Amino acid sequence: MSLKIESEVKLESEPCVLAWDNKLFSYDANLTPGTSWSAHAVQIFAIAAGGGKVYSSSNDGGVRVWTAEGQKITELPHNEVDIAALTISGTHVVSGDEDGNARYNVLEEVKSVQYSPPFMFTVRDLYVTVTEIQPEESKTRFVTRHSMEGRAPIKLLGNWLLVTAKGGNSLRLHHATVDKEFKLMHEVRIESDQLEAAGDIDVGGCINALVASSNCVYAAVTGGRLTKIKAV
Repeated sequence: MSLKIESEVKLESEPCVLAWDNKLFSYDANLTPGTSWSAHAVQIFAIAAGGGKVYSSSNDGGVRVWTAEGQKITELPHNEVDIAALTISGTHVVSGDEDGNARYNVLEEVKSVQYSPPFMFTVRDLYVTVTEIQPEESKTRFVTRHSMEGRAPIKLLGNWLLVTAKGGNSLRLHHATVDKEFKLMHEVRIESDQLEAAGDIDVGGCINALVASSNCVYAAVTGGRLTKIKAV
């Protein structure tokens, strides 16, 4: 398999979460520029999109909700602390801040968060915590169901949870369901030739952010570039 850069666009700022500054940028699937707008007073810490809306956070402690054209819809209640993680599951938006608030306060710093009702998966330092949300009992009711070794980032894929190992050079695959007791099923150590690349490409800079769609990958690259990559 070979990879090719299908399209690329140049930004006036360094793309990271998307950029070092306080702006959000909108593009179509082929990276044709749409619009940009100032979302916060300082740089953006996290973004998420779903249901035709864009969600952003920064060190002002607020989660702001926008249309794809940059019109502000609302701002969710905040605690005036840094919000560094955002994720969307259906109609639910979950945020994680430095004081341990992830919509529900899980009492520890949140560095990565994933949510599949009723379970929320959060990471602090070297452990992943599985929290069951129980809104039918109380808006702030939750129960800690499980904890496991792991560090940020984590990724939820259906009934599976992919966790970065404590050492940072292994991937751990867990069941993400309580009936399977969140059991560790497989661990892959990333070294030598255990993982073979199906294809690779030099994008000419450090990749600061990466997201995949069904048939291509978008990369935010140092030097102010946003790149669309496709397998051929």
